[in-house]
Amino acid sequence: TSIGSWAFWKCTSLTSVTIPDSVTSIGNFTFHSCSDLTSVTIGNSVTNFGEGAFFHCGSLTSVRIPDSATSIKAGTFIGCSSLTSIESGKSNMEYSSEDGVLFSKNKTELIQFPAGKSGHYTIPDSVTTIGDTAFYDCSSLTSVAIPDSVTTIGGGAFEGCSSLTSVTIPNSVTSIGRTAFYACSRLASMTIPNSVTSIEDWTL
Repeated sequence: TSIGSWAFWKCTSLTSVTIPDSVTSIGNFTFHSCSDLTSVTIGNSVTNFGEGAFFHCGSLTSVRIPDSATSIKAGTFIGCSSLTSIESGKSNMEYSSEDGVLFSKNKTELIQFPAGKSGHYTIPDSVTTIGDTAFYDCSSLTSVAIPDSVTTIGGGAFEGCSSLTSVTIPNSVTSIGRTAFYACSRLASMTIPNSVTSIEDWTL
């Protein structure tokens, strides 16, 4: 019924996994560094995805979140450098997806941007929170447009976005989390608006 934390850690020759409908929980870092994992089929009973469950699965290109999902921890898919699409079921009431980007229901929080997507991205106007590690290690992302609806930029939100050259923080943002723009080596300048009242450690 559950797959424990670190269960498949560094199974570097594992290429595909089918998780049956009996499983309800995937633990923390379960598939950590399964570098050849290209295909994952997740059963329709999984409710919980642990922190870093697919951490650094560099060959994983797409994944589908089942309708049963009620909890996805921050960083579930971080470091998946080939991931271009995260999809959720049309009837899923907890999560939604658009163009392969994972959001909370009603798209108020951007949870995960697939690290394999490149170029420019415009965040939808419905988003109020850019979640922790949402764009973590998206090394091909060059620029991002943040709408006036956003009030919070989470910890590690853009950490490791080494190709990011342009980002404008709107006057609606009040909080920028720890390491939010850490290791953004090509980001030459940034204007922080007067609306920001909290900037945590190692933001830049």
